[in-house]
Amino acid sequence: MTYLAAIAKVNGELRRNLLKCLEYVNWKEYAKKDSVVFVKPNFTFPLYKEGVTTSPWLLKCLLEILKDRSSELIVGESDGGNRSFKADDAFKGHQMYGICKEVGAELVNLSKLPSKFIKSKVLGKWVKVQLPKILLEKVDCFISAPVLKVHVMTGVSLGLKNLWGCYPDTMRCLCHQNLDRKLALMAKLLNPKITIIDGLYGLDEHGPMFGKPIKMDLIITSNNVVVADALGAMIIGIPLKRAKHILIAEREGIGTTNLENVRINVDWRLYRRQFQIKKTLIDRASSLLFHSDILAKLVMDSPFTPLAYVIASVLRSPEEKAITNQLTAH
Repeated sequence: MTYLAAIAKVNGELRRNLLKCLEYVNWKEYAKKDSVVFVKPNFTFPLYKEGVTTSPWLLKCLLEILKDRSSELIVGESDGGNRSFKADDAFKGHQMYGICKEVGAELVNLSKLPSKFIKSKVLGKWVKVQLPKILLEKVDCFISAPVLKVHVMTGVSLGLKNLWGCYPDTMRCLCHQNLDRKLALMAKLLNPKITIIDGLYGLDEHGPMFGKPIKMDLIITSNNVVVADALGAMIIGIPLKRAKHILIAEREGIGTTNLENVRINVDWRLYRRQFQIKKTLIDRASSLLFHSDILAKLVMDSPFTPLAYVIASVLRSPEEKAITNQLTAH
């Protein structure tokens, strides 16, 4: 395939520039007439937060563009990880009920739909993922619509990492071991045809749920999820060696990180910034859980969990305490 990518400054004309980017990557070749199109935003928080969750205004423009092309238009997300909130709350907090009603799209909570486990080898290692059957059996064109942000555990959270939100089990936080390979498997199974990175705001310093929002006013699109992620990571200055899931996906043949092999509408270097990742004490402790399902289960879903949470409450930074309080209040 010919790898294509487009970057645009919004400059107050979101819909026009989004359509311009989509046309550059030949979106109609993937969202064929009368196809079933699924859009996966990043709703990692129950309310819209700049740089944290996908903009409702971008989603509205996207759905308006797609509605006359598709026979069925679906927007979906799973419940928040670690039983933190329901996807339905995030839909409400991002005005999705009204938006979807207006454009004639269906809104689905992936955690409520039938799913199945799939086991396969990725780079010689067996991994298993859970996915809703609707995504595997019904959808013709999967569109990933993440945010341009850093992630303290995975370096960045872009098109590939956004797929993790399709894992319907709210306790998917217990399954992070070998996440790099699991994301590659999910990319193979879901086959995202188009990736649209919401760069209206980027998230610097700490992600995925809080950090420093930076107004970027950008849209990044590609017909390949690895290309989109490589481009997004390079624009915010995060080395790909810190985002190993992107490199794993490339090694699995899903796409390329070599932008010399990509036809891009502009010189991406014009938009480059230097973001950074600042880990808290909790992040450093959590990295152990991130790489061990056994430890994660012990700390997050066992008789020891209440004690672990008491200890965590003492160690949390002010920002982490604020997020915890917001989720509890919500």
